[in-house]
Amino acid sequence: MGGPMRPPPRNNMLQQRADQRRRDEDDIIEMRQLLAEYSGQEIDDVFMEAFSRGLAEETGALPPPRIVVEAIKESKSAEPRRIADAVRAYYRRPRPQRPGNEGVAPQAARQPVGAEGASSESPAEPQVPGEPQVPAEPAAESVDAAPSESAIPAPTPA
Repeated sequence: MGGPMRPPPRNNMLQQRADQRRRDEDDIIEMRQLLAEYSGQEIDDVFMEAFSRGLAEETGALPPPRIVVEAIKESKSAEPRRIADAVRAYYRRPRPQRPGNEGVAPQAARQPVGAEGASSESPAEPQVPGEPQVPAEPAAESVDAAPSESAIPAPTPA
């Protein structure tokens, strides 16, 4: 009976790690090809070390190989600074929803809606230029609230 209740076999974990290493190696091969294309020179280990150091300086940490490949394609450059800009842009842009990221997009979509009713969030919301209604609505609510309170006469004993 103890057999079905055991955690997944260690072989599965080792297989997943091996698959990830293989994908990373494939991405590094593609990265070298793209760098060679955009730099016009042969990409050896010395070049890759200097490139990786420069990219890590620009981004604060070396991004995963697949992200670097996408950034090289986006920037169409072999310069670490331009690639780092593309890496930062990659992390800022909306990504297609995946099973693990389903909660990310709806929260972003709900923020403006939640900000309408909460005046404490309104000072942080003007980060979207051209969204005039967010700062205007809390003011309209406070204006509406004051007249409605004073417009209702106090109950008089009859």
